[in-house]
Amino acid sequence: MSGTVRCPDCEAVVPDVPELRAGHRYVGAAPGCWAAYTELLGRQLSDPALAEARMLAVDAYMAQHPGAPGRQASQSVWVHLIGLYLTLERGYDGISSARAKALAAAPEASFEWLEPPASYGSSTVLDVVAAATADEHRDAVRRWAMSVWGAWGAHQAAIRTRADDVLGGTRGR
Repeated sequence: MSGTVRCPDCEAVVPDVPELRAGHRYVGAAPGCWAAYTELLGRQLSDPALAEARMLAVDAYMAQHPGAPGRQASQSVWVHLIGLYLTLERGYDGISSARAKALAAAPEASFEWLEPPASYGSSTVLDVVAAATADEHRDAVRRWAMSVWGAWGAHQAAIRTRADDVLGGTRGR
């Protein structure tokens, strides 16, 4: 490992570890940021007290690292922003959010590129990784998700409309 770099998307200062990842097909992130994200997922998968925060963390990370314009990146951004909307504004839990996102990402669906915001929010995966307790972890994930959702404010109306159209106004609980 040789020093640190700033993640091009979330702007977190992370270890410079290019050997960890040669580039994802549609997620933009510095390799050290991706490493922090995979550490977070490992922690969430190994601790049942963190399970409910996992889907929200996935949505926050993916929406905060949209990558470059293309079919997969466009779909990823839309679907994960739909997840943020459903969880933060409509009260969906992780499983209900995942089911709803699967409907939104139906094979025939197409997604235009959403112009990313100038900043993806003030919170990052590093804020969650730093949490010491399960309560702090869940709170940090929620703050992170709210920060990312707020950053995409210019597209929130379109996200809400698409999600509500796909789901027919049903509630996810």
